[in-house]
Formats: sequence, structure tokens, C-alpha cells
Amino acid sequence: MASNKLDPKHESQKIVMRTVDSVFYRSIREREKLIGEDAKLHKEKIMTLDLNISMCIKKRAKLTKGGFNYIPECMWSWRPYYPINNKLLPKIAKARF
Repeated sequence: MASNKLDPKHESQKIVMRTVDSVFYRSIREREKLIGEDAKLHKEKIMTLDLNISMCIKKRAKLTKGGFNYIPECMWSWRPYYPINNKLLPKIAKARF
């Protein structure tokens, strides 16, 4: 079987990877909805979702065989809506601020 750098490092991590992806996409949808409604009113919730998204990206990179180089494009392009301490951001987001 061919090895894919997008796959988890270990077979037993497939469920965890799917869960991380599910939480990531659900958080992105909720965040976009709140930003569309009223970003100032929902600032605290948006920041919480951004931290959650950041943790998902970090976890996804740890699970993926290829690391940060082989995470989905939408994770590469994500940026927090409000400023967050760089220590809490994945390294891909830090490099572009």
C-alpha cells in the first residue's frame, strides 16, 4: 500500500484525525456565522473558536505523516479574526503576521 503524507502517522490515529477535522470545520462554520451576524457583539466567542481552530491545526499537523507541510489548504489559509498571542497560534499562522 502506498504511503500518503496526508494520512496519519499510525493507523490507530485515523479516528482522532477525522474528529480533529470535524471539530475544525464545525468551528470554522460557527465562527463565520458569528462574524456575519455581529463580530463585535460575539468577540469573546469568536476568539474562543479561533483558539479551538488553532489547536485543531496543531493537532492535525502532529498526526499527519508530512506534518505542517501536508495539512489541508484551508488550514494553511486560516487566520484569527482578532489578534491572538503567537504562542497560541500554529507556526504557519505566526510566519505570516
